[in-house]
Amino acid sequence: MAERIDYFDVLRGLAIIAVIAIHASRTGIQSGEDSVNFYVAILWKNIWSYAVPLFISISGYFLAKKSFYQWHDYFTFLGKQIPRVYLPMLFWSLIFSFLALMNSNTTITNELVKLITFQSAAPYYFIALIIQYYLLLPLLKKFANVEGLIISIVISCLTVAIIFYIRYFIEIELPLIIYAGNCLTWVMFFVLGLYLGQDKQIKVSNILLISLILGFYLLSCLETYLLVNWFHKPTANKLSSFFYAFSLIVYLFKNKDLFRTNVLKELGRLSFGIYLVHMLVLDLESRALHKLIPMVEQDSLIHLVLLSALVVATCAIAIKVANKMLSSKVSLLIGFK
Repeated sequence: MAERIDYFDVLRGLAIIAVIAIHASRTGIQSGEDSVNFYVAILWKNIWSYAVPLFISISGYFLAKKSFYQWHDYFTFLGKQIPRVYLPMLFWSLIFSFLALMNSNTTITNELVKLITFQSAAPYYFIALIIQYYLLLPLLKKFANVEGLIISIVISCLTVAIIFYIRYFIEIELPLIIYAGNCLTWVMFFVLGLYLGQDKQIKVSNILLISLILGFYLLSCLETYLLVNWFHKPTANKLSSFFYAFSLIVYLFKNKDLFRTNVLKELGRLSFGIYLVHMLVLDLESRALHKLIPMVEQDSLIHLVLLSALVVATCAIAIKVANKMLSSKVSLLIGFK
């Protein structure tokens, strides 16, 4: 059992690296088609698009055998799980709001709205997402079978298609918390985790899975290119990326001895804290790189690798140091444990 837990820490490590790598590529696609950096950014951003799906599937996996014999069990579960993710997010959201008020023309009202809607930092929509899955867990556990998994895939596909139509054809600009923070968009990944967490398997050969991973990855790159050309607005919430992530997750969960590395395992254990603070560190270090080594930005790949590595290392070291200085209760409250 310990090995399985260690392996899933490794997967969390892969997922948090992907989160940071995606956010490090915020400007690359805007370089223009005549730039090599434009194509590098497309290849880079799409290869890491498994980040959120992998985190969600891992959550589902470890909740698969959670049983609720009566309503008391359900509310006890919510009383433990929701504060564990919400309170650290609230703490860091207040810091983001304070910094925004100090450094920009925003208002207290605007920051309060962002606080209430889990948007003090853009990635915090994920907390809203996880809380929804906690609330719906008794219902979603009923989908942890072949038919339920297929239904969940259909629900996710329809949701993505509807949101895509609204954003790209009707041209209604939806807030991130709506198009990415609703549970229906990603439900296929949570149900996948629930399904696999019950010791069930999707019987597909590794060769076919690798073929699907490569095929859907290339398709997602093409789709991003077309979206930029036609609408000047790329998105990670697209069907090609979802099926790329789905195939990759099935492969990773099937081959549990694929990675054995202490670095990834340690990053996985620190992943929640890294997730909470990485946007602060990313902003500071991207500015520092721009001032200290501006020529690095001319090569998108070097810039992305360097910036991502710096942010990952800085966050991990800072959290390790903080955990040695702070009490366990404080570390838990701010999401570092």
